[in-house]
Amino acid sequence: MKNKLFRMFALFVLASMILAACGGGAPAASAEKVKVVIFVGMGTGTDPDQVEAQNKLAEKYNTTHDKIEIEFLIVPHGEYATRYLAMLSGGNAPQLVGPNGVSSVAEFFDTWEDVTPYIKADNLDLSDFYGAAVELNTYPEKNTGLPLGLYPSFLFYNKDLFDAAGVDYPTHDFNDKSWNMDKLREMAMKLTLDKNGKNATDPDFDASNIVQYGYDDSWDGMRGTLADWGAENVGRPTSADYKTATATSPEWEHGLQWLSDGIWKDHFIGGADVQKGRDSAGVDPFGPGTTGMFYSHTWYMAEGLHGLSFAADIAPFPFNPKGNRIARIDADNFTIPKDAKNKQEAWEVMKWLTSPEIIVDVCRIYGCVPARKSVQSVYIEQLKIDYPGIDYDVIFKSIDYLDKPNNEEWIPEWGKIEDALNNGLSLVYSGTEKDANKVLTDANAEVQKILDGYWATHK
Repeated sequence: MKNKLFRMFALFVLASMILAACGGGAPAASAEKVKVVIFVGMGTGTDPDQVEAQNKLAEKYNTTHDKIEIEFLIVPHGEYATRYLAMLSGGNAPQLVGPNGVSSVAEFFDTWEDVTPYIKADNLDLSDFYGAAVELNTYPEKNTGLPLGLYPSFLFYNKDLFDAAGVDYPTHDFNDKSWNMDKLREMAMKLTLDKNGKNATDPDFDASNIVQYGYDDSWDGMRGTLADWGAENVGRPTSADYKTATATSPEWEHGLQWLSDGIWKDHFIGGADVQKGRDSAGVDPFGPGTTGMFYSHTWYMAEGLHGLSFAADIAPFPFNPKGNRIARIDADNFTIPKDAKNKQEAWEVMKWLTSPEIIVDVCRIYGCVPARKSVQSVYIEQLKIDYPGIDYDVIFKSIDYLDKPNNEEWIPEWGKIEDALNNGLSLVYSGTEKDANKVLTDANAEVQKILDGYWATHK
């Protein structure tokens, strides 16, 4: 009996060895790669060139990693909210979402995993990241992700239009206090031309037939547009405890009236009809060469700074009337949905995407400044190839003037308050209401009503 049992055991061991050698059974299943799906569409990343670059990035990862593979799921920007929520409700959450801006982090704040335990488990050193980048990802209740990139803001300006108008370029000296909003207005009016070639300072200027504008900041909402004016709460339209609406601050009113006058009185900013015309033609404010100065972020470089038909450069955003410079900033990370499967694998991919070895390549796709200080020199060399001839110092120095509280960060009922404020901004751009005080008073009342409703159920 003993010998029989021994022979049976030996046969079992032999059969197991044969199965293993043939690749059958459990070992085959364990060799399969875990897939990490990266949802792209909440921010940048959907342009055809970016899609191609992301596919190459996935190929690079998949051919160098044995246990995990990545796939970029590209979603049209106009569909991101519907698609993301549908994936969550269907039990099919993506493993990573990104590049995810401060606004989309805020929009879906409750759905994100806190990566603090992952950071602690790996004893991950965050000191190589810019402090601003870490700060923008960190909230009292969670850290939403490792920093990927920063998008400082500055003025893109058309050198050819300045030359033709005989106007000096904006200064690149960050200490020059004469570079303020009044000076910007003065320059912009001289750069604004009617069909007869007269600028907006000329008594015979024809405001009904403008062919060239001096300034544009139409690619941002009210919080971003007014953050630069130096209100106590900067880009946040509430008090520090989020219970009181503060959209009627004197600084916000001054800034919004400056904008309204720039459109309807001084005529150096295009209104809603101009924006609609550009949208219909599928062009951005700067690319066609009919805008002197365009206020935007580094992400515009990847989307619109290639193939220009004119010479361009970048300059610091001016000082506000209080004598301070605030240049709004965007930031991107990759987030892990709380309901995602394979979250540990997602964390490993997040670390790879933000690693010193790969972060420059990733930021080249998205137009961000890599959030790691150690790669700055490498990134500058790449900038010289991608965008020759611009003042790269402006990019990095602008980081020091970020808006805090940030104009996109979380507030209660983020989407509802954004809508309330941006509806007010649209009234100014359309000319329906040109009085900033009236717009902000009405918007503030609506924001307060939203906050009261929120706190009635979140005591």
